[in-house]
Amino acid sequence: MDTLAIATIASTTVSLLSPYLKLVGENLAKEIGSKAGETAWDKAKQLYEKVKSKFTVKPDTAKVISALEKSPNDSDTQAAVRFHLKEMMETDSDFAKELANLLRETSEAGADTIFHTTINGNVQKLVQMGNVYGDVRI
Repeated sequence: MDTLAIATIASTTVSLLSPYLKLVGENLAKEIGSKAGETAWDKAKQLYEKVKSKFTVKPDTAKVISALEKSPNDSDTQAAVRFHLKEMMETDSDFAKELANLLRETSEAGADTIFHTTINGNVQKLVQMGNVYGDVRI
């Protein structure tokens, strides 16, 4: 697998894991009501478990994944996870292929389109394309 593909997989993995871990930390999994949402959640969970199982083998990477669990929005921690993911995928092509497949399945399940938006201030016009699920307050 080429370096660009590995970097893309690492970056996409971290960008999907961060909101997943934030939801876990906030205990919002119970609020996902639709079947599609549950499938997306399950795929994100599988992705996380695959990455965590690889990271917990060594103390230095276990420390990094633990830091991401505690602070999923911290850009420095995300960068450290990306760095270690790239390193792992460069030395383990099977792991890289597994992550690529999980990312494809995760995307097909819609986990890459679940997001949380907070808008503060005076909003004159807001347009949402598609379906809106979860805690919606206007």
